[in-house]
Amino acid sequence: MNSSSSARPLPPAADTTTRAVFGPSWFAAVMGTGIVANAAVTLPRSFPGLRTFATVVWLGAALLLILLAVGYLRQRALRVHAADPVAAQFFGAPPVALLTVGAGALVLGRPLIGLEAALRLDWVLWSLGTVLGLVTACTVPYLMVTRHRFAPDAAFGGWLMPVVPPMVSAATGALLVPHAPAGQLRLALLLGCYAMLGLGFVAALLVLAMIYGRLVHHDVPARRGRASG
Repeated sequence: MNSSSSARPLPPAADTTTRAVFGPSWFAAVMGTGIVANAAVTLPRSFPGLRTFATVVWLGAALLLILLAVGYLRQRALRVHAADPVAAQFFGAPPVALLTVGAGALVLGRPLIGLEAALRLDWVLWSLGTVLGLVTACTVPYLMVTRHRFAPDAAFGGWLMPVVPPMVSAATGALLVPHAPAGQLRLALLLGCYAMLGLGFVAALLVLAMIYGRLVHHDVPARRGRASG
């Protein structure tokens, strides 16, 4: 009787994992789509309709961001994904998604919503993405050290995802520097962007060293088939 009652908490945990349809990796779709829009608008204007194409792609990224954010928050699966050594790496995708959509609002949204509204939207998304990115860059490595367990050859490119957002915040924050109030606020924003660039760059170098060490000391990763179920 006692052993059966102690085993009862296990089924709800399985249910929680099953109900978590959206993982943080889904936000990589927003991240990639937003980057395509922001990069397309910087290309030479010799291509007709390029800015229109970039604007449509940015609007699609913004809509997808809203849908995924609502769907993910409704799941309440944050702890489940944080406990997963692989899924936790992709917590870097949501902040980058916020940052890219915010940058697109400033470079592409002005003709649609006006400069003031585009600037406010970019400030909000950049602030949220920066705070979330800094939390991710600190929390995920902490979980990797204290909670997760890895094999000696476990390092892979996905380990870069949690430490990349501060560098993206630095790059997209540069767009806001000219619009910041002159004086100490503008200087603080500029120095903060430099600091986040350095933080992300150093952390990325450490992760790259671990990945290189894995390749040197272990066999090249073999392609694995997707597990069924």
